[in-house]
Amino acid sequence: MERGPDVTLCDLWPRLPAGARSELPRRAAEADWWVLDALPSRWEALRPLVFPAVDYQRFGELAAGVLRCALLACRRRAGTAGELCRALDDHREPLLLDPAQPLSDPALLRMARPDALVAGGRPWFVELNAGPNIYGVPGLERRGAAFAHGWPDGHDQPDGVPAEPPSTLRARAEALAAAVPDGGRRRVLVPTWRATSGIAAKLGGAGALRRYLRPAVEAAEAVGLEVTVADLSEVRGGADGLWVGGDRVDVVFNQFVGSVVADRAALGVLREAVRALSVRLFVPEAACLLGAKQVLAWMHEDLDLYAPADRALVLGHVPWTAWLGPGQSAERRRHVLARAARERAALVVKPSRGHGGTGFVAGAQVADGDWGELLARRSREETLVLQRRVVPDTTWMHFRSLDGARTTARVPFVLSPFLLDGTAAGAYVRHASPGTDVGAPVNTGAGAVSNTVLLLPARPRR
Repeated sequence: MERGPDVTLCDLWPRLPAGARSELPRRAAEADWWVLDALPSRWEALRPLVFPAVDYQRFGELAAGVLRCALLACRRRAGTAGELCRALDDHREPLLLDPAQPLSDPALLRMARPDALVAGGRPWFVELNAGPNIYGVPGLERRGAAFAHGWPDGHDQPDGVPAEPPSTLRARAEALAAAVPDGGRRRVLVPTWRATSGIAAKLGGAGALRRYLRPAVEAAEAVGLEVTVADLSEVRGGADGLWVGGDRVDVVFNQFVGSVVADRAALGVLREAVRALSVRLFVPEAACLLGAKQVLAWMHEDLDLYAPADRALVLGHVPWTAWLGPGQSAERRRHVLARAARERAALVVKPSRGHGGTGFVAGAQVADGDWGELLARRSREETLVLQRRVVPDTTWMHFRSLDGARTTARVPFVLSPFLLDGTAAGAYVRHASPGTDVGAPVNTGAGAVSNTVLLLPARPRR
């Protein structure tokens, strides 16, 4: 079988000096900066994952290649965002999505955070997570800085001290500046909003949301942008442009999707301006369509259509995925169900548009007689994906509970690079919390613990 590029990721923490491996978790346990923005867990990780910087850079390049292949699969089926909605059987109200937006627009890949499980050192991408509503950046950046600055003195090694990855805040601000149209005044609106779900709802108020967004504002100003901070309810205009007070806005830093914003009148004003091309969203809402897991299935359907290098990329780093759902031909449906029956124990099933681990079922946990009925029933109501189960590598992690207790546990992790215009910056790591059932999804909705990475400037000598 063809394989993808040779990218290997291994947590190097066990190879670091013993004194540092003892001291850093102790310092972290005594610190008071561990709560991540709106990503609470019962446990906190007391040390980062550590990778060679060169390997993490190549991992980011690999992730960008997988996203590019995903967009190619979408473009074989649709030319515009509206056509892609129909191909995905997505009937949700497109509040800020411009149906006419061409899928050739590079802005669709402006920001993403694909999720990879690492098995035998090889990353396997199980979700793509493109779109504007990618959260946790300020807290993760603070955490990485605290780990790096907390590295114990006197524990240097010949290959250097673990350092922070490239700043996600700065990379995102630079991508935001690049989104300003030619001739624009470089005026960016960083809005607050009222919401029924998402981070605004979790933070619980406009003041908390402003504090969360402050690092984004400071980073944008640091790259020369003029920033206005205001609630979405304050925007005025429409097809002729968007204003807040007397300031005309060129770009909206939208860290939300229209479906969660409670203020429908403000969304109407913004939608009119977006569809008239008189204002730009930092990340078009059409980018969210790339996060449908059905796109991973299309990539495997299209293997013979890719160039050899891209075919190897998909085979080597995207686990086999197929879809079941409305609009599927009877012949294809029979083929997928037959394979699902043969390989039940090696597969998982999840909704194409689900998140937070909702609807995830491992075939190994379902009896033979119930498996086919479960797939047939659920796929009549929604699009499902079947995916080859990836058994992830594990690493020993130090944890502290909310009541101060400390423990260590060998746990799997999900590694997610932040990609801005195709280049990796920081990272979001999730660990299964101590005592989690083997095989459960590693997801914050299921109690996973948030963490990040540090990078070694050179591979340690053996």
